[in-house]
Amino acid sequence: MAKSVLILLAFLLVYSCTSKPEFKIKGSIENYEGYVFLRYGNISDSTLIENGEFEFTGSVDQVRRATITNKADGIYSASFFLDNEDVTLKTAYKEPFISLLEVNSEANRLMEQILGDLEVVMEDEEKLRSNELFLYMDSITHLYPNNQFIVELTSEVVTSDFVTIDQSRQLLSQIDTALLDPLELKSIVVSLDRQERINPGDQFPNFTFEGFEGETYSQNSFPDQYILIDFWATWCGPCIKGFGELQPIYEELDGKLEVIAVSIDPNKELPMKHLSQKNYPWKQAYAKGEFENPFLEQLGVVFLPFYYLISPDGEILAINPDIAEIPELVKKRSSLKEVLK
Repeated sequence: MAKSVLILLAFLLVYSCTSKPEFKIKGSIENYEGYVFLRYGNISDSTLIENGEFEFTGSVDQVRRATITNKADGIYSASFFLDNEDVTLKTAYKEPFISLLEVNSEANRLMEQILGDLEVVMEDEEKLRSNELFLYMDSITHLYPNNQFIVELTSEVVTSDFVTIDQSRQLLSQIDTALLDPLELKSIVVSLDRQERINPGDQFPNFTFEGFEGETYSQNSFPDQYILIDFWATWCGPCIKGFGELQPIYEELDGKLEVIAVSIDPNKELPMKHLSQKNYPWKQAYAKGEFENPFLEQLGVVFLPFYYLISPDGEILAINPDIAEIPELVKKRSSLKEVLK
């Protein structure tokens, strides 16, 4: 009897030392039968749906972005954050992919809380000016350096104009940048390099863009006008949407603002086909080389759409302003010039 107890205790001791924390996902899905796939990092797992429900178990070494898909290489649509804990999901299938209706876990509640805190900061100009965004990000990067949500969030903050170069570098030094896609990490480096060289208040570099009919556009082409340089591509949905938002503003400013929409598509035929079906009132141009174009690299263009708003004397007024803010930026600057005459 005593020997049996000793064997049991030894087994429990070995088990407790070798067992790892696990996640357990319990999910439901509407309008779908067959297999679903759980994908995170380089791992893809699958399970068969039974009575509209599915389960996954496993282990992660840090909080990871995960997704439920209907294919092993399916679209990342039902995306959530995964830690070693219980997770409940509600999903639904609508051709062509699975969408996430609801997620319940500590990791995802933390994400919602942080986004809510940041929204309060971002909506308060006084808090932005008082360094509160950096202080908040500094605190959470210290607490969660290996959390993929925090890492992705940090990558967005450091490429904004709301923190300084030194602050950006400090935040990056506190997170596991290996969790970022290599291309995204490269874009951060390019963006920080741009912030060291080109910022609002600086002179915009001399430029020449080639139009689709052989015309050329430069700063001297638009005397006494504000210029919005809008880098775009036909594959960029937000770029096309931005054109729709920009048109009434362009008309409202009635000649005060000129727009140069510069396509960086792989070839000229793509934007020309799109533009032949539209009637945008501003100037159109093309820059070859996509993101590797030397002038775009100089400007730190790492995503689309990417905007530079320039004054008539060539000063950068804003980098990536909200389109709705452009009239106020132009009018404020115009009023100031009148006062200073």
